[in-house]
Amino acid sequence: MWGTSGCDGDCTVGGMLDGEAYCTLEGMSGCDGYCTVGGMSGSDGYCTLEGMSGCDGSCTVGGMSGRNGYCTVGGLSGCDGYCSMGGMSGRDGYCTVGGMKGRDGFCTVGCVSGCDGSSSLGGMSGCDSYSTIWGMSGSDGYCTVGGMSGLDGYCTVGGMSGCDGYYTVEGMSGRNGYCTVGGMSGFDGYCTVGGMSCRAGYCTVRGMKGLDGYCTVGCMSGHDGYCTVGGMSFRDGY
Repeated sequence: MWGTSGCDGDCTVGGMLDGEAYCTLEGMSGCDGYCTVGGMSGSDGYCTLEGMSGCDGSCTVGGMSGRNGYCTVGGLSGCDGYCSMGGMSGRDGYCTVGGMKGRDGFCTVGCVSGCDGSSSLGGMSGCDSYSTIWGMSGSDGYCTVGGMSGLDGYCTVGGMSGCDGYYTVEGMSGRNGYCTVGGMSGFDGYCTVGGMSCRAGYCTVRGMKGLDGYCTVGCMSGHDGYCTVGGMSFRDGY
């Protein structure tokens, strides 16, 4: 390629040095499946961006760190499919938003906790699909909110309606413990937060897509742990 040299499978492209299909960009070096791109370093096809480090499938992007394809955003940590975003923590694809905790598809909002599919809001707790919102109680999936009544898991909150355990809270809608917050949608424990989407703990951040631990960063795409950065492609750690 223009102005580049190659030897024994090594090639340099636009200032990149490629050795045994490993590539480095802008004076960075790569070795044994490790790749560095634009100040990023990676190991075994894992990539890090902007001085962040990744190891064993971990990926850090713009200050985010993750492990095993799980991602954290803005200094939050994630592990084993747990996803944390903007101070939210989750477990097994369950999401929490703004200091809320979620477990096993249960969703809590505003430091509220839930158990066994129960949801609680504003410091209230629920259990066994019963939900309590602002001091209201529910039983057998029936829920009352601000003088409103629900039947068979149907819940209405502030003029919002829910059906079959689906609940909406201040513009959020949820189904079977799946939650959406502020225009974000979630299904089957998958959670999207602020334009980010997660599937089974896999996450995308700011227009990046991720699936099954594959991560794309800013126009970069990745498949099967292969990562492309700034028009460069990596496959199997190359």
